Amino acid sequence: MASLPHQTRLPGPVQAIAWNGDCSCIAVSHCGNDVVLYEPTTTSSGTLSWSKVAVLEGHHQMVSDLDWAPRADQILSCSYDRNAFVWTRSETATAPKPAASTIASAPGLQSPQACSKYRPHTASPSSSRNGTMMARAASASAPDPVSISCTKSLTPGWEKQMVITRLTKGALCVRWSPSEAKFAIGSAARVVSVGYYDPESKWWACKMIRKAHESSVVSVAWHPNSLLLATGSTDRRVRLFNAFVSGYEPEASAGTLPPNSSFGDCLVEVSHEACGWVHSVTWSRGDEALLYATHDAVVGYVRGPQAQVAVKLSGAAQLPLKCLEVVSERVAVGAGWEGHLVVLTRPSLQEPWSQAGVLGEPPSGGSAGGDCCTASTGSLVRQLAQMHIAGGGSGAHGPKAQSGGRTQITCHTACVTGLHARPLSVAGCARQAAWHVASAGLDGQVILWDLSSYLPAVSRLW
Repeated sequence: MASLPHQTRLPGPVQAIAWNGDCSCIAVSHCGNDVVLYEPTTTSSGTLSWSKVAVLEGHHQMVSDLDWAPRADQILSCSYDRNAFVWTRSETATAPKPAASTIASAPGLQSPQACSKYRPHTASPSSSRNGTMMARAASASAPDPVSISCTKSLTPGWEKQMVITRLTKGALCVRWSPSEAKFAIGSAARVVSVGYYDPESKWWACKMIRKAHESSVVSVAWHPNSLLLATGSTDRRVRLFNAFVSGYEPEASAGTLPPNSSFGDCLVEVSHEACGWVHSVTWSRGDEALLYATHDAVVGYVRGPQAQVAVKLSGAAQLPLKCLEVVSERVAVGAGWEGHLVVLTRPSLQEPWSQAGVLGEPPSGGSAGGDCCTASTGSLVRQLAQMHIAGGGSGAHGPKAQSGGRTQITCHTACVTGLHARPLSVAGCARQAAWHVASAGLDGQVILWDLSSYLPAVSRLW
């Protein structure tokens, strides 16, 4: 079985989390208006601690999602205030020193070391005059906009850049494209903003994908070619769009886009029978097909014009998944309201996905849903859900540890809000702890999972 996960705890619930390219720093939204940056440090006893190194201020309402461009080293944040910012390291300011106090610790981990530092590919706001011009442009392009400041962040070492989102309702999700030349913002306004950098105006402008969605867009995922954009919506549909921004990125090669297709065209719209809200969409590696998680506790699969049910969650994993992440061509993971990590595998690219295991479950004999969290709010949710779910069963049990006759809690006690698959290439750049997936939730926990037993031998680089 997979080895025991490493658990740490941050000082508040995690609404959104993003990891940098070498997994040496995280950006977190604690259900507030600020973005907090943490770096891992090693204590004198050899344990890992998260130290607060910066607070990025600028949003007026809760930060709903974050993403960190691994090569350009830029943070993208969005908020219910309809705004989005691109945070760039200042080339002149000195980075702040880590705080002396530590937040959380987990035994047996070492501090990750940065492989390299990448310089951002965009220019910083140049002058107060340009800032005034940008604010005027924002007022002209967006109805009743929230006041936006284009000045430097109050935190030394970081600058924020305006994004002209043109949204009329809150921004819910963001993702950088693999090329890192643009990004997508899903919103409650039933539209998607595709942002790109305008070098003449020195700000991030947006083009809108309109009309296709009938409800909020809660998840977006870029195809590896950065030309196609998949979306998941609470109208119970998965859609694929042409997101090529002509004039601001290299021309698309022949065959990558349908003929006579232009920006914003909906190329595919699918759902399975009795499909629920779509919580997450992601691209599977190798075959470049779509995986999506829905509120009816199903993981769907789209290859071509039809959607099919890939996995119907069973055993202890009976509540819906909120997050999906692909680890390798044959391994994917999901997590949600149960607090566990569901592992999906397939023998080959031509064969279907199946549920291989559930990590972080209670010991055998416990009820499905997690008695290890009896005193938590999460367990109450599970008990109420269990009243409406027939059957149950113990399912495939993951790692657990005994300490003094009591079971060590190895799962989240509240909804998981973020998953991050660690790049396999990062393992060779530093002496780091053996983990493949990190999960974070509303309980404030950050859990690092080792999936060595599920990955092919060629992928076991630790």
